[in-house]
Amino acid sequence: MSISISESLEHEAREAARRKGVSTTEFIEAAVQSALAEFREQQIAAESKAWYALPAEERRKHDGMYVAFYQGQVVDTDSDQGALHRRIRRKYGRAPVMITQGGTHPVPEYIVRSPRLVRMSDAEWPRDHSGP
Repeated sequence: MSISISESLEHEAREAARRKGVSTTEFIEAAVQSALAEFREQQIAAESKAWYALPAEERRKHDGMYVAFYQGQVVDTDSDQGALHRRIRRKYGRAPVMITQGGTHPVPEYIVRSPRLVRMSDAEWPRDHSGP
């Protein structure tokens, strides 16, 4: 396969790859993989939004099952998540198909805690009140 890119983008990719210490091919492949991962995440987010926008009675039909949701449609269901995943991969390959639990569960919320470095002045540090 051959893909053409602009001369200026090629030059920029070559320079970035050189600075990173990898081949231009490795650099471009990593960039495309990253863009595809972001694309899939966006698609799954859109599928999730569409799933939770369905009327509760429609989602309730699939209670107790795992649901494969693609392009705004239920495309398959199974009580075995692994079996469903294998069928979906065979049929859709790496396409961004959302697999979720059926039923009327609320939209899941995820809290991601991240360490953050903060510079504190001496006045902000807790005092040890055990000494003089």
